[in-house]
Amino acid sequence: MKVLLVSAEVTPFAKVGGLADVAGSLPKALHDLGVDIRVLMPKYRSVVNVAGSDLHRAVEGCAVQMPGFLSGCALDESRLPGSDVPIYFVEHNDYFWRDAVYGPPGGAYPDNLERLSFLCRAAVALFAPLGWQPDVVHLNDWHTSLIAVLAKEGSLPFGTVFTGHNLGGAYQGVFPPEQTWISGIDETKPWVPSFLDDNGLNLARAGLACADMITTVSPTYAKELRDPKTGAGVSDLIRERGKDVQGVLNGIDYGYWNPETDPYLSDEDGYATFSLDHLSGKAACKAALQKEMGLPIQPDVPLLSIVTRLDDQKGLDLLSEILPGLRGMQLVVLGTGAKNYEDFFAKQAAMRPEIVAALKFDEKLAHRIYAGSDIFLMPSRFEPCGLGQMISLRYGTVPVARKTGGLNDTVFETGKSANGFIFEPYTAEDFKSALDRALAAYQDKAAWAALMARAMKSDNSWTASATRFVGIYEEALAHAVPSRAKKPAAPKKPAAAKPSAAKKPAAAKKPALKKKPPIQ
Repeated sequence: MKVLLVSAEVTPFAKVGGLADVAGSLPKALHDLGVDIRVLMPKYRSVVNVAGSDLHRAVEGCAVQMPGFLSGCALDESRLPGSDVPIYFVEHNDYFWRDAVYGPPGGAYPDNLERLSFLCRAAVALFAPLGWQPDVVHLNDWHTSLIAVLAKEGSLPFGTVFTGHNLGGAYQGVFPPEQTWISGIDETKPWVPSFLDDNGLNLARAGLACADMITTVSPTYAKELRDPKTGAGVSDLIRERGKDVQGVLNGIDYGYWNPETDPYLSDEDGYATFSLDHLSGKAACKAALQKEMGLPIQPDVPLLSIVTRLDDQKGLDLLSEILPGLRGMQLVVLGTGAKNYEDFFAKQAAMRPEIVAALKFDEKLAHRIYAGSDIFLMPSRFEPCGLGQMISLRYGTVPVARKTGGLNDTVFETGKSANGFIFEPYTAEDFKSALDRALAAYQDKAAWAALMARAMKSDNSWTASATRFVGIYEEALAHAVPSRAKKPAAPKKPAAAKPSAAKKPAAAKKPALKKKPPIQ
């Protein structure tokens, strides 16, 4: 099975959110299962900073037909770090040689539809010069969904799988009517009205309508999307596609997120690696984190943390409501985002010595926070999957999370798998109640040690999910190219049975864009 995974961001080359982490780790697990998996993304300025001399030119030039003009690209190649998985970078300086992935902080580039339409058309155009034809193309979020439309329009010889990492209303790739022609979609096709009408173009709906198979990033999120109340305007398509929609829980890279080998837990800074059998390093990490953050070194005071994008989705309004009254704990906040939340946490940190707000992106500090904290907070309004709770479990940091999306599939408060604390109604009172239960449990050292052990034993690796993806790829290929589907083995017939005879069963012209030059 040959698979191309296309994503607008891939860790460590460019990262805005959890999509990048998935795109950088799932392919490694698929490769371990024998899949010929390759990854493709734009060549941003950051790619060169990360890849450096490991980049080499795979395709010198490739023509890419855009609506109204012919453009071109080149293709560079490297490997996902720590693996033999090839990753390709589409080079077009006009579109991608920029400081940000989607736009400046708090904004979006005005030509994002054109940039990402180019990425999709380039991906398909590059198969011939690359000399490699995938059986399946795995698309990730609206940025790459146009490939599914192109494949369906042209009956192209590969299957498509569309993964919706976040299908919230703000993450669907919606563009106004005056821009939609830039996508070059054939508006005469019968499936187009489900994602393109007088109100404009919705690229997430395009992926849901046109891909051969669809996945969401957790089983619970798949169920939530079927409900019109929680389906963010896509529930009709999710229900219509029926069994073509599968909820597959994300995993994390257990090689990268590993408290036994984590290079960010450096001895010289007081941190230490640790494991379930040797937890002394966990205590060292807590003391080192308290020292680094300027907190009093108090081993018996519970250290809470949150590592997140500062956004309404993350339940920060609930935390803002209960934080002024919280006592007998310490809190470290790491992240950037909405100004109202940055201002709130900065003000709390200025007034209270037990609170620290690191309003920045810092991968090294994130690892140290996961390792050194006691309790990790994820009171999300909605959370398609969530990676923070999986990472915190890996490091023995007990999550307090809301019962939604992937949090519901990974954090459990009761039973043999109990590894954290959960609440369901989205209220500050219910969040505070769950946190109070966690703080009370922390005082019972024996019970807390058992809880930490169950947390660290939680299996959120990619192995099981990657195996499911292999089956989904086979289904997508069967949908797109039935002649290439795997045939089930014929059942054995009784010796006396005789074999029976087999039965034979005009679009309106759009204005041309100004011609763009090929890459420089």
